[in-house]
Amino acid sequence: MNIRIHENGWTVIVEDINLKEVTQEQVNIFAKYLLTNTVVVFRGQHLTPEEEIRFCEMFGEVQVYEDHRSAFLLKDGHKKINRVTGELDEHGQPGMFGHVQELEWHCNRVSDPDRKPIIYLYGERGTVGSKTSWINNILTYNDLPEDKKEFFKTLKLNVGNTQQFITYYGDGYTPKDITYYRPNLVHTNQLGTTGLFFSWNQVHFVDGMSDEEGRKLIEELRDFCEQEKYMYHHDWQDGDVVLHEQWLGIHKRWEFPHMEKRVLHRIAMDFTHCNLE
Repeated sequence: MNIRIHENGWTVIVEDINLKEVTQEQVNIFAKYLLTNTVVVFRGQHLTPEEEIRFCEMFGEVQVYEDHRSAFLLKDGHKKINRVTGELDEHGQPGMFGHVQELEWHCNRVSDPDRKPIIYLYGERGTVGSKTSWINNILTYNDLPEDKKEFFKTLKLNVGNTQQFITYYGDGYTPKDITYYRPNLVHTNQLGTTGLFFSWNQVHFVDGMSDEEGRKLIEELRDFCEQEKYMYHHDWQDGDVVLHEQWLGIHKRWEFPHMEKRVLHRIAMDFTHCNLE
């Protein structure tokens, strides 16, 4: 196994590894990198659904999807793996987020305080030519002036699903009640790494601010976070695996005209089986 850092200075690239044979000690290393660098990339994998689930369960508990439409799930009872694709199933229904247009900056189930913090994506087929980008909100926070860091620590966000998410998740998706959940703008994870929990397309208001003040802050902070130095752009190849952490990182999928052929597998899990010491 060889681990190197991407030329952007922060994305972790793992080479010379077969995820079918990965050990718990290696998974513990990947988990720590997720909590300090937000994105870990593997290429050239050839995994069955069972092997994918085994790998993800080495990190922790995997989410079981009981609330999704059947078209969003793999066949044969795989309720832990989402199909992210425009490909139609046997009933003529596309998978999750099968639209051609870009899927704007977001993170997983932002309005759910019990959501899984890791998202696993596997490029099963038809991925060449498509692109997904990530922003590292540990770096954005670190680059803020000290006075803004202290001010942002006092802020809570009113978050929820955008209309785009309601449209493309489908009728089977039921978001948690967002009226009681106000996450902090500044978040510190299990390893003590601090950054911004800031998925601006899913933020409706900033608590304690007028709509005008809150929108101005959101727009200014969005512009700051969208600097190229905080981004990783992944040009997909079949067999790629990308893990990303969902508290201090966000991502977007760019427009792709061949979504009916592009099939990604998506799994959500936590860190409960990892030794992070």
